[in-house]
Amino acid sequence: MDRSIFQRLLITYLAIIILVIGVLAVLLTHFFNHFYFDQEQQKLLDIGEQVISQVQDCQAGKLTPDELSQTVNIAGQTSSSRIFVFEGESIQKLKGLGTELEEAKESDLLPDVQKILSGETVVKKKYYSSQLNTYVVFVGMPVTTGDSVNGMVLLFSPVARINTVLSQAYWIIWGTALIALLVGCLVIYWTSRRISHPIFAAKEAAAALAEGDFSREIPVSGSDEVDQLSASFNYMKGRIQQVEQMRHELLANVSHELRTPLASIRGFIQAILEGVIPPEEEGKYLNIVIKEVDRLTRLVQDLLDLARIRTGNIKLNKVLLDVSDLAQEVAAEFHLLAIGKKVTAAVEEDLVIKGDRDRMRQVLINLVSNAAKYTGPHGKIHIGARKVGSQAVITVEDNGTGIPEEELEYIFEKFHRVDRSRDTSTGGTGLGLAIVKELVELHKGTATAWSKPGVGTKITIEIPLCR
Repeated sequence: MDRSIFQRLLITYLAIIILVIGVLAVLLTHFFNHFYFDQEQQKLLDIGEQVISQVQDCQAGKLTPDELSQTVNIAGQTSSSRIFVFEGESIQKLKGLGTELEEAKESDLLPDVQKILSGETVVKKKYYSSQLNTYVVFVGMPVTTGDSVNGMVLLFSPVARINTVLSQAYWIIWGTALIALLVGCLVIYWTSRRISHPIFAAKEAAAALAEGDFSREIPVSGSDEVDQLSASFNYMKGRIQQVEQMRHELLANVSHELRTPLASIRGFIQAILEGVIPPEEEGKYLNIVIKEVDRLTRLVQDLLDLARIRTGNIKLNKVLLDVSDLAQEVAAEFHLLAIGKKVTAAVEEDLVIKGDRDRMRQVLINLVSNAAKYTGPHGKIHIGARKVGSQAVITVEDNGTGIPEEELEYIFEKFHRVDRSRDTSTGGTGLGLAIVKELVELHKGTATAWSKPGVGTKITIEIPLCR
């Protein structure tokens, strides 16, 4: 069964935290168990050493048997343990020990007693005492004089008392583990939701995007990798929406641009074929058809140029290029072509950039052609080129009709026209300034515009000079 990423994250993290907390709790339980039993053993060993010292003093005549018995009883009460002392001057006195142990129902200790009598110290963490009817910690220690064993001390401490202390420690350990587990589960749930929610939102937004719905936005609340992914997706969605809008606009504009000249061409040719136009006027209308064909050719060429630039398929043949010479060349060419209009140039010398001569010539021709279209019969067009800092600044200025301020920021967009009616007569494609902007940016430059209705328009291009 496939699980969502939220479920997989939640299950994985829960398994990890349960395993970690469970292992820590078990280890702490094991540690405290050993710690308390070791402490109890060490306490019995210390008490045993003290009792042996008292027994040795009694054997040396420093203590009476009653004083020894009283001391042993006090030590047993203080340590909450039972203490048995077996002592004598010879092995013969210890032969009855087995009988005493059997009477005390501790005959299971006989093998350990033999070890104690041989000089060993015996310790048992958990031994069932028949006399005490409970499990105890047992310690048996020999009483020695010189190299001989003449007695022993047996100590019994009930395990129940140790278990009481341990149970309190266990409650603390496992209670803390449970609280930590609950807190960890809440944190894991929140973390899993936080990680999986943007991914789920991205999935939903991607599905909507595939259906053409651009309204879905993934919320971004931080700066981690998931938020960066969400921001990247939102940016991608915006770019796709922009491209889709541009595609629709391009199709609409191209359809519009093609429809008018094609309708004119079809109409004139059909009229000639049907004999509606007199033979003596056919040449006039065929010239109009040729102009419309030329306009379609320019439109297709501009579209191809713009598409190649946008897709990065255009390659610049960059050489050392003198902008001053190029500006004067274009000005001289248009001085002859722009009949009735004055085209001048004022340039500084030695404005050398690294650029593609053909493309920069195309830029200047587009700018001057655009100025010529919207300048009156006696208008003026001025080309300027000068050095400003490390930039070559090229300006094309006219005294034409100008552009309204609200339209100025859109003039470098493709197919944008301030007055569409006048383009029909001039044969413009609406792509010239868009191509200019793209080519200038390929040369690491910028293109800006200034205009005022009734005064004129000024296009400024800045391109880095060669060092």
